[in-house]
Amino acid sequence: MSRIVRSRAPVAFLRAIFVALLVAMPQLLLQPEHTQATQLVALAALLAGGFTFVEYVAPAPSLVEFRDARPYNRIRAIFMILGILAACVMFRPGWDAQPLHDLLHHLGEAWHDGLMPWTPVHLLVGSLPAEADPHLVQSVQAAATAIYGLSLLMILTFLVAVRWLNWPGHGVFNVWVNLPQFDPMAGGDVVQRLQHDAQVNLALGLLLPMIAPMVADLLSAPFDGIALREPAALVWTLMLWAFLPASLAMRGLALHRLASLIASHRARLRQNDGFERLA
Repeated sequence: MSRIVRSRAPVAFLRAIFVALLVAMPQLLLQPEHTQATQLVALAALLAGGFTFVEYVAPAPSLVEFRDARPYNRIRAIFMILGILAACVMFRPGWDAQPLHDLLHHLGEAWHDGLMPWTPVHLLVGSLPAEADPHLVQSVQAAATAIYGLSLLMILTFLVAVRWLNWPGHGVFNVWVNLPQFDPMAGGDVVQRLQHDAQVNLALGLLLPMIAPMVADLLSAPFDGIALREPAALVWTLMLWAFLPASLAMRGLALHRLASLIASHRARLRQNDGFERLA
């Protein structure tokens, strides 16, 4: 066991560094000066890196799902990086003249003017305070359009991996490692439980980007305070708004795929058993 842990430790350490940099990226790109917020972000990055190292070096994780079911977590990490970079381009002072900034700005305007008014991006922008700076509103609109579009593309990419690349592959899928919070022996049919969880996750993934701004608006709690004063906090607010539901949708697709695989395996076993009885 210790030999396995040692062989997994270097990769787990690299993953921990990557996650720590991911957490710190908005602060490093937007507010590089030494402030109290920077110290808090550094602490959060260290905690996230330490948690990642423990989860990936252990024989089985306690919270991280699909640890050994590539490329599930890699897809999420890649699109999260792209989303953070897109948001930072819109909010970093002095980057107004960058070609990518202009492209994202035009995409935001096209989304706002060309689509129906009840999209998640429209609802998010509508929850901003009425007295917010128009330039900030345009930046939030462009960043939200880019981040939400990337979150949808992340779901589509994983759907391609499921449908055409046969995720999670033809090898043995270790439920203990890849679904640490799922107990196959908890009672009830495993396939039905997986299908139910898949439907719940898919529904939340589709509805949360629309529900969250509407609830915030109804509670008279629009994006205000630190979320507007601190660009890095605004970036993470947008990332949570888009990528948390998208991650739930991905989880729903993954659970539905596993339920289908188990059901197919059961059908093959019944068929083979029938052939043996006939023989």
